[in-house]
Amino acid sequence: MRRLLILSAIALTAISVFGKDKQTITIQVVESRASMREFTGTLPATAGKSTTDCDTSGTINDDRISAHTDCTTTSTPGKPAQTIVTRIPQEHVSAIMPNGDHVTLWCQVSWRRCVSLQPGSYEAEVQGNAVWVYTHELSGSVRKVKYQAVGGW
Repeated sequence: MRRLLILSAIALTAISVFGKDKQTITIQVVESRASMREFTGTLPATAGKSTTDCDTSGTINDDRISAHTDCTTTSTPGKPAQTIVTRIPQEHVSAIMPNGDHVTLWCQVSWRRCVSLQPGSYEAEVQGNAVWVYTHELSGSVRKVKYQAVGGW
């Protein structure tokens, strides 16, 4: 019995330490602004190169040699340096939390979905600085979109 109590205490401690559940709240979205993050990089220039392949054929008759050589040269031109611009869409959502705090929620399209939220109330889950906002699809399905709390307004 004592062993069961000790194991139960360890399990409850592990759940309280490692099993941090997300808190569900209602947030009030005031506005959502889209922006574009730009990254500029340069691809280096490449040198041109040429290769020549030759094929020689011929015949020998007595002391007479007749030969013919055919060569083909293939050239690949070099490329100049290129500037590459990458654009990544972002959303900045001004929201009011249940305790009255004014928070800017941010998401960036890359590995996840990012949604512009219309003003209104939204159900959300909070864990640390992450906020998963429940959005509704036209099909009626509900999807969670992850934002990061990045400051106030």
